[in-house]
Amino acid sequence: MQYFDVNAIVDSLTPNDVIKICTDLGSEGVRRGSKGELIFQTICHGGHSYKLYYYHEPSGNYPGRIFHCYTGCADSFGIFELVIRVNRSQGKNISWYRAVSYVANMTNNLIYSSHTASKKHLIDDFTWINKLKATNGSETEEFAPINENILDMFNYTPHEEFLNAGISSEALSQFEISYWGLTNQIVIPHRDYRQQLIGIRGRYLDQEDVDAIGKYVPLNIEGKWLSHKLSNNLYGIHINQDKIKSCKKVLLVEGEKSVMQNHTYFGDDDFSLAVCGSEISTNQIRILLEYLGVEEVVLAFDKEYDDPEALTADIYRNKLYKLIAPLIPYCRVCILWDKLNLLSQKDSPTDRGKDTLLKLLDNKIEITLDDLAVLDESVMEDYDIEQIDDDEESEEDNYDDC
Repeated sequence: MQYFDVNAIVDSLTPNDVIKICTDLGSEGVRRGSKGELIFQTICHGGHSYKLYYYHEPSGNYPGRIFHCYTGCADSFGIFELVIRVNRSQGKNISWYRAVSYVANMTNNLIYSSHTASKKHLIDDFTWINKLKATNGSETEEFAPINENILDMFNYTPHEEFLNAGISSEALSQFEISYWGLTNQIVIPHRDYRQQLIGIRGRYLDQEDVDAIGKYVPLNIEGKWLSHKLSNNLYGIHINQDKIKSCKKVLLVEGEKSVMQNHTYFGDDDFSLAVCGSEISTNQIRILLEYLGVEEVVLAFDKEYDDPEALTADIYRNKLYKLIAPLIPYCRVCILWDKLNLLSQKDSPTDRGKDTLLKLLDNKIEITLDDLAVLDESVMEDYDIEQIDDDEESEEDNYDDC
């Protein structure tokens, strides 16, 4: 596992880097003192006066690369401590390592030391991690949150595996994607609509691990699986729920990577969520209809056919129809069907870039009850459409609860 070289990161900071960081942390503009010092609002303690000075070069009692707050804090501190104080003033406690990672990624100064921790040392340091609470197996039970501090042990360098898949470093940062060198996994935290950390999945990079265990699996630390019931959540809801509620539309994809790709393309206008598999559960349908209040679902599952006119494509299309059958009486439902062969087999509709995705969206196919009626009866017989109505509460009641 790599560690940041904090001294080298500090030494590499430029005044423009500091301005970028302080602006991102909430300071509105920057002023300059008579000796070239940068002056910001006192974001270190949630203030608004321009009394937070930054001395880039040594000046008097200040050694350089140092802040001094002349009001509430009344002391001096470095860039990492500033990040910690700003977050604390906003009611968030972050570790020193998270502060270092933030500065390194904001300035693109991803500098590492040559020190490599031993496996034994790492494991010994993990003994304080909270264990997951046992669940009783109820499908509607709330998730037991995982201790947030567990995220501090990972390396937040954007990994080339996901960068090469068309995901921006900004999206990787927003979704808290990191890397665990001990097991050579990309780390993918999962959060629910309340922003709680409910599970952590890892993407194995070694082919032998993929063959033996699987590509995407819950992270395992000291024999404990940091898992959650995927069918009780929709990945990306903690970030995209406000947009989905406002536009009343969702792009439903299979995997986490597709959500991050879509976020790269559309930023705050992203309205995608992932089921994390190739099925749609009853609980996920409830989240879509009752909590998010969607009026249109666009199914953008992976392409599991080569020729869109072949029998294998018909079989796969029938499978998709079966998945979305419970939704059709309650909202508009469309699927992305690659008639133009823009995708390769096994591609997600997000894999080939924004322009390709937009073309697929322009040619989406609306599915109606009449379309389902012409399918084999087995498509419908496994579903009780009325099951979505059997809740005692109305959609409005669930909005109030959430």
